[in-house]
Amino acid sequence: MMKYRLNKLPVKTTNNFKINDLEIELDIPKINILSEYVITDNKDIIINKKIVNKKLTTKIDLEFDKYLDVEITIPKNKIITDTVCINYGFSKDEVLISKITFNYEENSSCNFVISYNSSDDNSHFNHLYEVVKMGNGSNGNITILNNMNDNSYNFMGIESLNNELSNLTHNIIDLTGMVRVYNVYSDLKYKAINNLNNIYIGKNDSIIDMNYYLKNSGEESTNTMRVEGSITDKCVKNFRGTIDFIKGCSNSIGDENENCVLLSDTCRSRSLPQLLCGEENVVGAHGVSSGKVDLEKLFYIMSRGYSRKEAEKLILLANFNSILNSIPDSDVRDSILNIIEKSI
Repeated sequence: MMKYRLNKLPVKTTNNFKINDLEIELDIPKINILSEYVITDNKDIIINKKIVNKKLTTKIDLEFDKYLDVEITIPKNKIITDTVCINYGFSKDEVLISKITFNYEENSSCNFVISYNSSDDNSHFNHLYEVVKMGNGSNGNITILNNMNDNSYNFMGIESLNNELSNLTHNIIDLTGMVRVYNVYSDLKYKAINNLNNIYIGKNDSIIDMNYYLKNSGEESTNTMRVEGSITDKCVKNFRGTIDFIKGCSNSIGDENENCVLLSDTCRSRSLPQLLCGEENVVGAHGVSSGKVDLEKLFYIMSRGYSRKEAEKLILLANFNSILNSIPDSDVRDSILNIIEKSI
């Protein structure tokens, strides 16, 4: 086991908050890529896959010497209506280190779902480095589902460059795992829109660590961050959300909100929302809330004949619905809802 400091804040706060980074001991397994992603056939997109034997690093601060490289290009002016699914199923003691690059060329559009699942209870290790390049006027919706088992380790570093008039939405649905570390960086140009949505569920002794940095660089750009979660048992959750208004991004909007429901007295939630501002004419808002289930809502639902557990489940699902509704494919949305209902 080695000690790591991961997911460092772009601008540090006082050490007393214990949220500037994640200090953790990890045993990084030997890299052994056993199989590849299964990707839905679609004649309109270009896919290249290869094994790369060189260093891979992300803003999470882990390094690997070998990885599976997948590059997906959506051609100029191509509007793809069918959702493209990218699936990986873990079994035995599999390790997956991968980089996926999405190239949205000018005025293109396509929705993706990246799904990770486990077929057994062995310890699995996944590290995804995702790069998104949004061309002028392009549109994309990318949903990432972590449905690995409770013994798994999941690390995801996401970086996107949103060029003029582009619109990108990320939906991170994080349901299981022993250690889950997420880092998102986004840079917006003129009139670009970026939406980051996140659902997390934590239980047992799991660690959930999020570090999201959204940057408004261009005029009239819009960044939104919506995070909904619940933790119980002895789960520890850290949330860092930063929206940065760069000088020159006048008339831009940045809005972030995180809500964490605590379902036990032994779980622990730390949250740090930040607004950094180098431009005067902008609109910025941030907020976090952590606490137990609203007693008035609980009483109201239980008075209709539901048990406490059933009532808590309904309240959580109501919290999650606003994010689930941002997934455009109704079949995918319903499938994820069913998985969430079993996870709560």
